[in-house]
Amino acid sequence: MKRKKILIGIVVFVVLATVSLLIANTIAKNKLKDYIVNLPEHITIVYDDLDVSLLQGNITFKAPLLTVKGKTTNQVNAEVKLANLDIKGFGYWSYLFNDKLKFEALNFETPLVTYYHNPLADTDQGSQSVLKNIKKALYIKNFNVNKASVKVINVENDSIILSTNNLNFLMTQISINDDLDTKTLFKFKSSTVSANNLKYQVGKFENLSIDTLKIDNTKTTLSGFSFKTKYDKTELSNKIATERDHFDLISPEIIMDNHNFKFDNTKFSGFTSDKITISQPDFTIYRDKLVADDLTTKDLYSKMLRTLNIKLDLKLIEIVKGKITYQEKVKPENEAGQLTFSDFNATLSHVSNTYKSPIKTKIKIDCNFMQSTPLKVDWSFDVNDKQDNFVFKADLGGLKADHLNQFMQPNLNLKLEGDLAKTMFTIDGNAVTSNVDLKTKYTNFDIILLKENGNEKNKLLSKIINIFVSKDSKDAKDNFRDSNTKTVERDQTKSIFNFVWKNAQAGLISAMAGDGKKDN
Repeated sequence: MKRKKILIGIVVFVVLATVSLLIANTIAKNKLKDYIVNLPEHITIVYDDLDVSLLQGNITFKAPLLTVKGKTTNQVNAEVKLANLDIKGFGYWSYLFNDKLKFEALNFETPLVTYYHNPLADTDQGSQSVLKNIKKALYIKNFNVNKASVKVINVENDSIILSTNNLNFLMTQISINDDLDTKTLFKFKSSTVSANNLKYQVGKFENLSIDTLKIDNTKTTLSGFSFKTKYDKTELSNKIATERDHFDLISPEIIMDNHNFKFDNTKFSGFTSDKITISQPDFTIYRDKLVADDLTTKDLYSKMLRTLNIKLDLKLIEIVKGKITYQEKVKPENEAGQLTFSDFNATLSHVSNTYKSPIKTKIKIDCNFMQSTPLKVDWSFDVNDKQDNFVFKADLGGLKADHLNQFMQPNLNLKLEGDLAKTMFTIDGNAVTSNVDLKTKYTNFDIILLKENGNEKNKLLSKIINIFVSKDSKDAKDNFRDSNTKTVERDQTKSIFNFVWKNAQAGLISAMAGDGKKDN
């Protein structure tokens, strides 16, 4: 009889426990459904089914579709379609009695994300409201996105601004609490991102692509980096009203170490990195001078950094074994002239708008000019100096003058002969003017002016111009001739590199055509 009572007691307990579990499951499931129904009106979630396992603390939304509409446009702003949304280790007790959402893991399986970029939509406000309208404390130990595909579509022309596939994302220990400051939506401990085949439409004319992207707490690696003009050279020239460079930049790998992305609410507000390494970049720049000049004012780099709308602090940038090719087309019947910089190695320190004077941005370059001539550059400026003062020093080794003819002949209708054994110059300038101190050693130097056909020598004009140019520097002290240049005016509608060229040109003309001496 006693055993029978015990058995009945066990059965009753199991039945009551089972019923209680079913009731609790139902209550939790209904509360979740109610919560989803009561999301802000511009956010909706639909799904095929909802499974709740109270014992395991797991919730699965089968084939859910999240839709977010713009508050101002009421048009679909974003859609996220998933195979499953799995919530692991849901803290029912915290939810039912402490009004706190707590999860061991939140897994988004193979999501298809489509974002419709609309200039009229207030995306910052919308993204903030998704989190702020939760109105509960939230903690997620692990947030996983597995094998996502992402598309960002321009609503105005239905073009794809950004796309990527096989995106994986992990963020740990995410929390939202009332004690967070007004500029912080949430906090987390760590995050990692990886993606393949990332393509981004930078603007109207350029595209960026990355074969593989990997980001963790302290390091970003971009493999197979490419930044190119989306049109060929002729097509670009036909589409622009004023001149614009045609770009083609590739690098097998770019690494950013110990970096930090900063946000003010959801708006990107700053970036810091201890070191960025750009490996073996190959950069070709083409300028079609047959297109009308762009006469807008061009700021120097110091002002560009100073007036950035984000805080930028890059302590060191290293460029390793790069190549730069500059092409310029001046005459329609000629090929573009070309200048090359190979074995290009550079260090850029304090590329920043956060430091205080007297710390300066310093750029050091070591490369070969026109394939075989050593060139060293030492360039510095202070971002905080509103006069944009800078010092640019260059040391150019032995150069066969005719190596410049691939640029001079098609563009300037002249050829050079002779040997420039060594040329050194220092430019001390600002945003408006400069002075240049140049000295050069050379032998058998001749300037050959060409006839209109660009091939035959114009003997008379060549003879006249060479009357004013010393044939070599041997008669000068130490075999160097010095420039005696006073002031070089900057054309503010052109870049810093045009200014450097104007200074070097003025210094060479002064050294070769003057008396080869500098005033004391």
